[in-house]
Amino acid sequence: MELVRKLSAELPFLKEIDILKKEVDKHKPLSKELNDKIFQKLRLDWNYNSNAIEGNSFTYGETIALLMEGITAKGKPLKDALDIKGHNDAIDFMMNMVKNDRNLNEADIRNLHQLVLGKDYYNDAVTADGLKTKKLIQSGKYKTSPNHVQTATGEIHYYATPEETPIKMKELVDWYNDVLNSNDFHPVALASIFHHRFVAIHPFDDGNGRMTRILTNFILLKFGYPVSVIKQETKQEYYACLSQADNGQLIPIVEYVSNSVKDSLITYSKAIVGEDISEPDDLDKEIALFRKEIGFKTEVKKFREPSSALNVSFEIFSFLKEKLDKFSDLFFLKKEKVLHNNGNISLNNDVFLKEKHQYKRLIQNKFNDITSIIYEYIFEGNIDENDKNISIQLKIHFKKENYIIYFGEKKLIKYYDEKIVDDSYKDIVKYIIDQVMKEIKKIKKGL
Repeated sequence: MELVRKLSAELPFLKEIDILKKEVDKHKPLSKELNDKIFQKLRLDWNYNSNAIEGNSFTYGETIALLMEGITAKGKPLKDALDIKGHNDAIDFMMNMVKNDRNLNEADIRNLHQLVLGKDYYNDAVTADGLKTKKLIQSGKYKTSPNHVQTATGEIHYYATPEETPIKMKELVDWYNDVLNSNDFHPVALASIFHHRFVAIHPFDDGNGRMTRILTNFILLKFGYPVSVIKQETKQEYYACLSQADNGQLIPIVEYVSNSVKDSLITYSKAIVGEDISEPDDLDKEIALFRKEIGFKTEVKKFREPSSALNVSFEIFSFLKEKLDKFSDLFFLKKEKVLHNNGNISLNNDVFLKEKHQYKRLIQNKFNDITSIIYEYIFEGNIDENDKNISIQLKIHFKKENYIIYFGEKKLIKYYDEKIVDDSYKDIVKYIIDQVMKEIKKIKKGL
């Protein structure tokens, strides 16, 4: 409680939020038509982004078509459609909680979860022995088995155990209600810290991310603040803030949620003065993403330059190398190679891909006419005295307008004016690391 009070009093960006909120509140009550229009926009954004963060395949436009017109996108998994509908139903339930000024309780949390997940279902899982199995996911019930996760570095991130979960959830709800009774807190600080504490417990077998974002918005709406929309395109920053909170650094997650609330207040401000909040660029962004997927950008602002291949390949390869090196002590030997259309280079110097000038020296003057370049990283032998190897190859193909990153069947088209190591590339690296960890498990089992 003292922590919420301290952060509420000290953080300057919370004061900035309140200044903007006061400006919006001057115009209240808004007409029902205007209020509904604004909330519909924010709700659609919230539905799309919260599900997209969890891997839902529906685009923004498909989400709108489903929720507004009842049209299900062809070729998309039925579960993805059900997840969006369930999330939308849970928002209705939560809004009713706000309207009736209900306090937060565990029964309502479980009811919300039942709406988010819908029917019980089975998910792929792995036993403690590393064997593939199926796990029953029950809606509206706390987890019955551990849901710890293995990170990209191979470390285990621990959540509350099934035995601890009922106690910790009671403590969380009691803590929330105690803070409310103190009347000495900022709602955005309270919502942000609650957000992290719920994630840290991870009380359900699935749907925890969507649940914590719904409950965060319950707190915000209860105190007259607009909803926080956590954007899919900033999910890596979002995860980083939650990770920092795990280590006791709470200011980043409070600031992140504050910024999302600020964005929603700006939407209200625009609508009040008659500006268009439908954001035609929502559709434009979707078209641009489609064009990017097939390799055509609406406007190419930067073309390939003499240094492009050097800069791009160094950052792409060095980021991957940093992650792969975390497994090198499990093997007898590691090897690295660069293969390009002008020849191959074996790399035994560990400075390679740590210093750009060393990388440039090794590759020499090959970059001007390189059209493709492959980074190969090989782990060799000696996991539990097993001689099996693991080989990873990441390829970059350079074109005039863009470059393409390949790993197996995965393909990522990027442009020269974009950040090189962004969320889309990090997703590729996460996939590679997941494959490496699976192969290591197989080797250890002698498969």
